Amino acid sequence: MEKRKVNIAVVEDNGMARINLRNHLLEMDFNMVNCFTHGRELKKDLKGRAYDLILMDFHLGDNKNGVEVIQDLQKEGLLKYSTCLVFITSDRLPMIIGQIVDIHPDDLVIKPYTIRTLERTVNNALKINEHLKPVLKLMDKQEYEEALFKLDDIVRENVLPKSRTHLLKLRARLLLKLGKYEEASGLYTKVLESSDKVIWAKWGLIHSQYLAGEIDISEELLKDMLGAHLTNDKACEWLARISIGNKEYTKAEEYIEQIKESALSLAASKLKAYLYQIQDKMDDAINLLERKRQANRNIREKFAELSLELARCYLNVAESKPENEREKSLQVARFLIGSAGRRSLDESMELKRSYMNVLAAILEGNIEKANELLKNDEIDDLSGADVSTMTDAVKAWMGVGNELKAAQILFECEEKAEHLEDLTEKTMSSILIAKSEESVGERRPRALKFNKEGLELHGQHSYDEAVDYFYQAYILFPKEPAFGLNLLQSLVEAKLPKHKNIKTLRVFNELDQRELSDGNRDRLNNIAQKIEMERDLFIVSEPPPEDDFGDIL
Repeated sequence: MEKRKVNIAVVEDNGMARINLRNHLLEMDFNMVNCFTHGRELKKDLKGRAYDLILMDFHLGDNKNGVEVIQDLQKEGLLKYSTCLVFITSDRLPMIIGQIVDIHPDDLVIKPYTIRTLERTVNNALKINEHLKPVLKLMDKQEYEEALFKLDDIVRENVLPKSRTHLLKLRARLLLKLGKYEEASGLYTKVLESSDKVIWAKWGLIHSQYLAGEIDISEELLKDMLGAHLTNDKACEWLARISIGNKEYTKAEEYIEQIKESALSLAASKLKAYLYQIQDKMDDAINLLERKRQANRNIREKFAELSLELARCYLNVAESKPENEREKSLQVARFLIGSAGRRSLDESMELKRSYMNVLAAILEGNIEKANELLKNDEIDDLSGADVSTMTDAVKAWMGVGNELKAAQILFECEEKAEHLEDLTEKTMSSILIAKSEESVGERRPRALKFNKEGLELHGQHSYDEAVDYFYQAYILFPKEPAFGLNLLQSLVEAKLPKHKNIKTLRVFNELDQRELSDGNRDRLNNIAQKIEMERDLFIVSEPPPEDDFGDIL
């Protein structure tokens, strides 16, 4: 490992501490060190470059803490598995240490530290990270099966015995990714047989049993963790999520009420507010969010996020009223949207604000203004948006009458929610998506409707427009061969080698491998003849691979 090639990011809000940390790293022969005062700066930089090591302070002044920053980066796909993460904190409280441990950093440095302690910790973390790099690189590419094979090879070689705990944790994470829940449970159980005080293995066992559908077992394990200082709040949050999944909302409320309001994380606060709303306790939701908002007035990112959550509540209140009684609620919502904008510089917050302003215009009956706001190019890019913003977008496009656009976003939203790792976020997402599906409709009826509209456009020889509708029908319900055949035929007739995320030849190959009725097989063969006549037209050249910054170690 060449230290001069290691790209390091330091996130520390205290200027003197930041300078000292950078100087220590330079004395340790690292010379590629970039410093940031808060998470927003790091997030912006990560969109253009990758880091081998992030040194993250927990307390970041009037900004989100280090754990919340990492959670945001993970949610937006900006943090690679192969990035080494070392936390730094002066706080020894079990609650703080517990939060840090929960996001699986490579190591932890407690202030005040000596340069020797820092050097030993950083070097060890990078050494283990380098040892596991072949596995982590495969995980970056979401090749989890291959990553597990590679990890087994590393375990067999056993050239770094001190990395045993890291190897166990990584193996368990891969087993969960691959849906091998029983095997993961066995691994966690074996660790706990050696010592029942290993917290990461306890949570892992609960998680694996939960994902395996053994809800009763995970619930009993969680109840055993109630009352303990280090685990009570997280156990209550878990039990509330399970109860919401079972639609036992009163029970869920009882669990989440056991967490002191001052100790509620941002995600847990939102979950509690959503729980109130499910039970038609909108006043309770509003009061909770307002109290949390005021309590976080000096933490600008949290203040902005809570302001927008509160604004969404007032928009929902306005929506539930007749048009002539909405003015007061909309006035408060607009104030909150503006308040968030004045305090936040984050692009994702700006996108949330934009869609909320569209929703406010729709609720005012000003569709012309809503359409004008939706013409902004930036509002169309939802790639980095969270589920709540995407469901707002679904409602906005439905509100201006563009059902096709709304359905496309809802599909992307459902796909994004499936890959969320944070279970609280996943629970909240399922609530929001269920609400959107009520207005847009279930998948198969939506697919049938879009297919019908596509057929009408196809009959008018508007092949380019028909492709949009057939594409939506196909991705919503790919099991129906007619949707795929209609899409393929329109792609060929429009002479399109690809559309959005699909390629014409790939659609053909996928249909060709299916068991089709005689009529559908004849139709596919006819389309195949048309493709063969202009085959070069449908070949899509692959772009060159992006530079892989992760190979610099």
